[in-house]
Amino acid sequence: MAVFKAYMRIAKKNMWMILMYLGIFLGITVMFQHFAGNETAQYTAQSVPVGIIDGDREEAAESLIRYIGRTNEIVYLEDDREALQENLFYRNVEYIVRIPENFMEKCILGDEKLEVTTVPGTYSGSYVEQQISNFINLARCYGAAGFTEREISEAMAARETAKVEMLDVNGSGGSYPAYAFYYRYLPYLFLCVLCYVMGYILMGFRRGSLPARMAASAVPARRQSMEGLLAAGVIAIVLWGFCSMISIVFYNEDFLGSGKVTWYLLNSFVMLLSALALSYLVGSLVKTSNALSGIVNILSLGMCFACGVFVEMDLLSSSVKRAAQFLPVYWYETANEILMDYGEIPGDIRNRLAGAIGIQLVFAAAFVCVTLAVAKKRQRSS
Repeated sequence: MAVFKAYMRIAKKNMWMILMYLGIFLGITVMFQHFAGNETAQYTAQSVPVGIIDGDREEAAESLIRYIGRTNEIVYLEDDREALQENLFYRNVEYIVRIPENFMEKCILGDEKLEVTTVPGTYSGSYVEQQISNFINLARCYGAAGFTEREISEAMAARETAKVEMLDVNGSGGSYPAYAFYYRYLPYLFLCVLCYVMGYILMGFRRGSLPARMAASAVPARRQSMEGLLAAGVIAIVLWGFCSMISIVFYNEDFLGSGKVTWYLLNSFVMLLSALALSYLVGSLVKTSNALSGIVNILSLGMCFACGVFVEMDLLSSSVKRAAQFLPVYWYETANEILMDYGEIPGDIRNRLAGAIGIQLVFAAAFVCVTLAVAKKRQRSS
């Protein structure tokens, strides 16, 4: 088992790097979970301080003020230009509505528009303007139907705010569990650790006269290859098992009681196989540690940014998504998104999930084939 021991010895020398990337991974996970936890899952209307200059003081004007005041803070102002500018400058109000005399005749029954002033560059102006537009349109409908000013005021006061009931279509409760974020960032750890470790191991076995000595060894080449594969498998499985145990310990009942533990573990294990196969390919191609560092950073960060690890898939452009489909991490994240979105996995969704996992296996097999082709070409040239 000399080859196996040599693999493990080199891996042990790079333990500091494994721990470093494990720390980076856990830090990223905790940070993104914290940001996600601060997001509210419930919509609340935005309250805007609205200044009112009431030049009418009739029932229609009072009805408009009450309508705006349902979701905003009403601030009564005097019609003084300097005072109005000062209130806008200090953000005492963000929107000013000037209600003219004979508001009913001019603005509701007529076509005159309200004079308004807003703070430039803020969305609050559009928000309040939409509310005023809704009021005017409704009041005009009542006016066209023959309602008096008092009847319009009473009708607007009697209107109830629409009640919205959120339907839990997917059974996920409209929120994502914390362990889903943990598994989202797992490809970054797998790619970095395995590519670096396997890269250093394979470079070490090609250094100096070692290849010639191994070829002249009494140990058959087939056994040397089997011991190398066994060592690589042990390293990968230890990494996967450690990460899986962390998820079980950290998220305990939430994770174990989700009913999707098997899917998460299977998806992460298949991603591990793809990362391991890719790491063999990288290790077969690189010749120096500087080249290894550059390639690993490009591969890990590039795939993680383009495939939905660090940036949510919903935020990626269609062209980026189309290109990312040629990378295994995209299909890992596709499966992970399905697990995040659905509380239960029905038959048709299970087929999509199995398809995404199966494509990762195809990528792993493709990486193995390319690695074997590279090794065969190198053997012929030597």
